[in-house]
Amino acid sequence: MKKYVIYFLVPLLFCIVSEDIIAQGKLKSNLFLGIGRPTHPDMDFNENRLLLSLNYRHNFSKVLNWSLFVQRTSANSELDFINNKPRLLEYVNSSDKFGISSDWNSIQTYSFGGSLNLVFINKSKHYFSLNLGAGFYTSKSTKQDFSEVTTQSTFTPQGEFISSEITDFVVETDEATKTEPFIMPSLQYQYIFKNNYILGVGVDLLLDQDSDAITSHPVLANFYSFNIHFGKAF
Repeated sequence: MKKYVIYFLVPLLFCIVSEDIIAQGKLKSNLFLGIGRPTHPDMDFNENRLLLSLNYRHNFSKVLNWSLFVQRTSANSELDFINNKPRLLEYVNSSDKFGISSDWNSIQTYSFGGSLNLVFINKSKHYFSLNLGAGFYTSKSTKQDFSEVTTQSTFTPQGEFISSEITDFVVETDEATKTEPFIMPSLQYQYIFKNNYILGVGVDLLLDQDSDAITSHPVLANFYSFNIHFGKAF
């Protein structure tokens, strides 16, 4: 463990010491909002997606800085008529739905963390960095599914298959909450224009560090997202 701490501190101290103190005083901090649409690979249908974040970044060096962020993400493909069996049978037997996976999900995640950012461009109007973030999230997720599915097929008098439909099923809903650590690599580009306002874009990748949840949790928190940033440098 000590070896990895040394690997982390040596380049950090080098950047701090090598930085011109006067120049550092001119570097700005940033406060910005992010909005995007997360995609959860663990969900069959990514619908009603939204990411909102509040971010603070402090430039202590031209090549390294740190950030703090609070983030809320959500996605929901649940069927609000899951307990209305006649309507649900009509839905799953419709021509464009029959045979689809009966796996509808929702997840809502709140995460808090920080990141160390390697800066490639740090000019008066342009900023670009590669960030490595980490922290903790808490999530609530559900999964709607069928079990004991009964189907009925129709054939011609000659025994040729005509069609098939679901005639009965049992609905199962699994729900869980959890709090786990995560890591989040990301890329950020921002343009700073008049009066130090910020307009930027970012790509985030949240990686759930709970490997045991792969088979025991309705929906994992893993997601990737393209975000738009609005804020101000000061």
